[in-house]
Amino acid sequence: MIRMGVSILGWVLLVTGVLASAVLLVLRQVTELHSWHHFVIAAATFIPLLWIPVLVGCVGLILVLRDRWRLLGAAVLVAAMAVFSVPLLPQGEKEAYPVTVGSTFTVMSLNLQYGRADLDEVTQLITPDVDVLALQEYTPGFEEQLAGAGILEQFPHQVGSAETDASGSMLLSRTPVEVAARTEGTAFENLIATTTVDGTDWHLGVIHSAPPQLGADVWTDDATAVGRLAEPYLEENLLLVGDFNAIDQHRTMRELTAGGGLRDLAARQEGDGPGWHPTWPTDSWIPPFARIDHALATDAVLGGVAEYETVTGSDHKALLVEVAARI
Repeated sequence: MIRMGVSILGWVLLVTGVLASAVLLVLRQVTELHSWHHFVIAAATFIPLLWIPVLVGCVGLILVLRDRWRLLGAAVLVAAMAVFSVPLLPQGEKEAYPVTVGSTFTVMSLNLQYGRADLDEVTQLITPDVDVLALQEYTPGFEEQLAGAGILEQFPHQVGSAETDASGSMLLSRTPVEVAARTEGTAFENLIATTTVDGTDWHLGVIHSAPPQLGADVWTDDATAVGRLAEPYLEENLLLVGDFNAIDQHRTMRELTAGGGLRDLAARQEGDGPGWHPTWPTDSWIPPFARIDHALATDAVLGGVAEYETVTGSDHKALLVEVAARI
């Protein structure tokens, strides 16, 4: 009886693991499928967790096999663990930081979740080194809180909009900023502004692309609009930060970075320790599993993510990135 129960459990785990693994593998390889339906987009969000169904299937295989054949199942399990763990191991030392022009430049990005982010925790992240705040879901109420806390005095230059829904996006800067371009027809506001810091000109974008639940077509069209927004500035010191509502493996993010004009500074860099930095969701019992907040930069920009910080009241982690101009 016990043997039969173990066998049934093994088959359940094996079949479930194999099917789930197959689905995620197909979604990773055939990104055109992501535009079919928002359920497919949601499923593709779990591509980085492919190792889970693979290991589940391997455990099921061990339970199904008998006697010496279990050694084969154990070998498969060890091999699978090795394949998925090696990329997470620390790499070699980073190369010396390349030559830069001028000083470094720091941006903090945060989706405020309808302006509900805890003001005290946000202000704690705003150190004197932070030059620009890129805020999504920026509301009039949160703007009043910033004014009351004296943050707007520290960042007197602002471009963007405050809205009562999720569509507001705002750049707050210590140096003068001017809007260079905006998207048209997107669900939320996306813009690029120019500023000069210590003699270096920068193009900064605050991005909030449509989430999948608004529909696969809207999700795809918004990402395309962001790509068109960035295209004229790919030879400049361009940095796009914000909530892209897509992970690296989604079709939209692959297309944004496919041409080599933009690369994701929020991705794990060579020399980093074990690091997987999911940024959403942070406001539920489910642990964060998707990195949908990104910092995309052109080749003219050097830098990497300094840190990710959880902020009460928001469903996203704050992203702080320090960059410099390349010679």
